[in-house]
Amino acid sequence: MGFAKVRLHYIGLCASVFLTQMCIGIAFLATPILALEMEASPLLIGLIGASGGATYTVMTRIFGSASDRFSRKKLLLIAEIIQAFSMALSFLSQDPYQLIFARFVYSIGLALYWPLSEAYIGDLVGADQLSQALTGYNVSWSSATIIGPQLGGLLITWFFIRTPFVVALAGLLFAAVLLLPRIKVNISRSHHMAHQINDEKPMPIQKAPKIFPLAYTFLFAFTSAILNAIFPAYATQLGVSADLIGLMFLLSGLTQTLTVLLANRLQSKLEEWKILLLSSFFMFSALIMIGLTIAMPIFFVSFAIFGMGQGMAYSTAILLVLKQSGSRRGKAAGLFESTLGIGFFLGPLVGGIFYEVGGAYPYFLGALVSLWIMVHQLFMMFRRVRINS
Repeated sequence: MGFAKVRLHYIGLCASVFLTQMCIGIAFLATPILALEMEASPLLIGLIGASGGATYTVMTRIFGSASDRFSRKKLLLIAEIIQAFSMALSFLSQDPYQLIFARFVYSIGLALYWPLSEAYIGDLVGADQLSQALTGYNVSWSSATIIGPQLGGLLITWFFIRTPFVVALAGLLFAAVLLLPRIKVNISRSHHMAHQINDEKPMPIQKAPKIFPLAYTFLFAFTSAILNAIFPAYATQLGVSADLIGLMFLLSGLTQTLTVLLANRLQSKLEEWKILLLSSFFMFSALIMIGLTIAMPIFFVSFAIFGMGQGMAYSTAILLVLKQSGSRRGKAAGLFESTLGIGFFLGPLVGGIFYEVGGAYPYFLGALVSLWIMVHQLFMMFRRVRINS
């Protein structure tokens, strides 16, 4: 189905995606700084980031598969309300353990929201325009990564540490209101289309094993979770102000958004597996630079490079995963988000353990994982070429 008939609904959903991701950026920057103010240990800061990760991983699979059979309307609205409730819990928290519970609640709302919104994009436009629709969708959440952390840092600097949670709560409630008048119309359209595409076949990937899109999905989540959960506290201990930390994440979000915006053009010039390789190289280089320096200019350059790698990895991975899904987009989106959940869970948890050993160690860990996936993919590619020849 073309954009002309669903443009208003598509814009409404993308707007809610923007607000939801913006609030994630606000909360993820403010939470570790608040935990540090509560005198939480580095390991406990990592546990806050990891809390709810296992739940997110499991529930995205369940919610994604269920959404292929039931209306997405109630789940999307409930997701926004749960996220808003978690912001209230974070605002009221008095010790790090209450922040762990708040993050757990937050993960439930996120597990409801993301796979359903991704599947819904596919329902609106169909497979023939999936790449174009995903560009707008990806730009929506990616552009919010520019604003969210920077806004969170400014709110902390200008007001006080708990202010970002109030702003995030208001933003999530507004996102729910924004969805309300549009989803009612869209869901019936979505189910009508589902009956029309039952015989839709998955689009195979010719050049790369199917596991690699999911491997890069994990890499995207694992490395970004390390930065989101640990770097704010690490940089604060180095004497970096909250607004400058937010500016670093803003720069990363900007380069990520520009990369996502140009994804269609890049994918028309390079094969998907080459884009994935390039993304892992960028992430490896950026994380090595972050781990080896305490110089402010190098931090900014590293975050810019990291954002480029993240944009390449995410936009290519989600396109390949949904291309293989056929009419079972909810299940595919659930698998994609479940893989993200594993990375978001392990990144802060393992990164927190490495942080106990040394401040730079979590970034070396992320670089090592990037290098391993890159080398493994190269090995598999050369092996397939030799077999085919």
